[in-house]
This record gives sequence, structure tokens and C-alpha cells, in this order.
Amino acid sequence: MIDLLSMDQQNMVDFLTEAGFPSFRGKQVYQWCHVKEVFDFEQMTNLPRDLREYLRANASFCRGELLAQQKSDDGKTVKFLLSFHGDLIETVLMCYDRMKARDRHTLCVSTQVGCGMGCKFCATGQSGLKRNLTCGEIVDQVNFANQYLRERGEEPVSNIVYMGMGEPLQNYDALLKSVRILNHAKKIGMRRVTISTCGLIHEIDRLASEKLQLTLAVSLHGANQNLRASLMPIARQNPLNDLMRSLEHYIALTGRRVTLEYAMFQKINDSLKDADDLIRLIDGGCFHVNLVPGNLVEGTNLFRSDEKRIRAFMNKLESNGISVTIRESKGKDIEGACGQLRAR
Repeated sequence: MIDLLSMDQQNMVDFLTEAGFPSFRGKQVYQWCHVKEVFDFEQMTNLPRDLREYLRANASFCRGELLAQQKSDDGKTVKFLLSFHGDLIETVLMCYDRMKARDRHTLCVSTQVGCGMGCKFCATGQSGLKRNLTCGEIVDQVNFANQYLRERGEEPVSNIVYMGMGEPLQNYDALLKSVRILNHAKKIGMRRVTISTCGLIHEIDRLASEKLQLTLAVSLHGANQNLRASLMPIARQNPLNDLMRSLEHYIALTGRRVTLEYAMFQKINDSLKDADDLIRLIDGGCFHVNLVPGNLVEGTNLFRSDEKRIRAFMNKLESNGISVTIRESKGKDIEGACGQLRAR
């Protein structure tokens, strides 16, 4: 049984034309599946009966199962626990109020079951990597979030951040296919899509060649090789100097500024000397620094930097002409914030 959720429009056209149906039927199925989010063949009212019977016999929607959901105390963050063939993942919906425009609904999407990167500060990697998610399993997380929003009379997901469980670029093909489906079918603009990576150099170079107008966010967390490698083992195979050259190449090819994510931990990477190291590392490049107050993760022995140290760090960067913000942390009370996802 072929999974329709993992198919883009051309896949569906090819699938049905090979079975003897007109090409426009593939486009109709694509509309029902990815645009209208209808997953019952009987509700696809403009399809002839013989086509619906063919689809029932040869295709399916490999949807996940919603096992639980949690809402934060402020009501602005919802975490969904989903099961795909018995494998558990989490996805997090964050709602932002906006004046004079529709509310922004950002979904933090997972790309793997678990994670193999082993970052010291992250809960997801504590259980290791089990498998990659399929394209359909990535897209279906958006379907669940949209269903939740529809039931409340709200607008659908408007922004996607691939910052959930797993290293997105390690699941490159499914990741890029899901990006294109979300952009084409669900009308999520490329500039409303962010892909976060631990810094896989080969895959960053590959992504650069796509020349997509999305946002690349790189988990930095340390501005010298030794510090970064102590927090992120993957840095040993992807040295910092090589990574920065790769990012400069990415910027040159895409014309897009790169975001450097910098989680701040008390007396680990939050001193003014660390800020000086980061200033030297950036050296006038086209980067934006996103300071992320480190979130509490059981068993890591890492603690969030206090606000005074974070502000001093930010002021140091700003005084040297670096674009910098402090990320608003949402969903800490439901273990839905950065680094806390573990599908418990």
C-alpha cells in the first residue's frame, strides 16, 4: 500500500497515470490529501467510483495516532504526543498574538524518532536515534496541528520550524520533500520555514545548492572548537572553522542571512570572554545571533544563565554591531521548550 501522505503532486500524477487514469486525477487527489486535509476516499466527492476503489486497494494514508496533548499554563503552547507505527514523537504548536494581522501559529516539527547527535544539553538525544521519519510522517504533524486549530475556529499553521526531535539534515530527502509539500500545498512561504541543524557541513553545502529562500539556523552554543565539542560531540567531525566556511558559502549562494542559535548555560558559555570569542568568530559576516536561555533538562547538570549575564552578553554583541535577540522561551512548564522533547 503506497502512502499518499509521502507523495508530492507529481508522484500522485505518475502513480495514477501508470494505472491508466488521467493526469488531472492525480492533481485532484493531491488537493484532497495535502490541501483540504481529507483522509477518507469516500469524501473525495469529485473522484469517480472506480478511482476510489483503486485507491482503497492500492493506497493509504499512513497517519499517526494522537496519544496525548498538553497545554501550557498561558494557553499559548500545545504539545502533541504522536505515535507512528508504535514510535513516539512530539511536536509543539506555539501561538503568537499579532496586531493588525492574523495570529501567527508556529509548529515545531520533528524529523526523527529520537536523535543520534548526543548534545549534552538535550533530552531528545538521551535515548539515541531509532529511525528517520518519512516525509508523510513529517507532513502529518502539520495535519494534526491544523485539525486542532480548525476545531477552535483559528487560522492554520503559518510558520514551520524544523527544531523538534532529531537532526533534520540527517534525514535530508524526506525533509526537503516535506518543505516543498508544505510550501506548495499548505501555502507556507519559504521565508516562514526554518531548518535547524547541529552543523552537518556536507548537508549544509547540499542545502546551499538548492538556493531556497528559507532560514537556516545553526546550533552553535560555543564560539571556540573545544567548548563547542564539549557540548556537542558532532563538532568533532564538523570542526568549527570548517563549519563557518560552509556557512559563508551558504550565504553567498542563497543571499540569506544565517541564524546562529546560542543556548546559554551558567558559567559554561556565558562570560564576556565567550562573547568576545563569538564576535571574532562572526567577524562581520551575515549572521543573526539568537540567544536561548538554556532550559532545564534532567541529568545534564547544566543550568540556565541568569538574566543579568544574558543581558551583558547581548549588550557586548550589540556594541560590536552584531544583530542579536533573546528568544522567547515557550512551553517550559510542559517540557515543550528547546532541548526538552523526549516523548515521555
